[in-house]
Amino acid sequence: MKGKLSVVGMTILLVALLAGNAQAFTIFFWDHDNGAAVRDPVYNQDLNSTQSLTRALDSLGLEYTINSNLPTADRLSEYDLMMTSLSYYCSG
Repeated sequence: MKGKLSVVGMTILLVALLAGNAQAFTIFFWDHDNGAAVRDPVYNQDLNSTQSLTRALDSLGLEYTINSNLPTADRLSEYDLMMTSLSYYCSG
């Protein structure tokens, strides 16, 4: 889990650096894991994948919008980066 968070963190940092001229960029995080939690050995608590990933964003000091509903394509196009967790999928 810690290695995955490092990869996510490095990817986000790379996107931030390439965004250009210290512009703020907007991030949308689609929370679609329905709260399925596993024991995280790093934090020693039950976390779902969204909580783990948003902790990485928080530690980088990045602001983001999080929602469990996916916006329309027009609304989603307002964001520079769209993220979601693919580790759990619950159809409910």
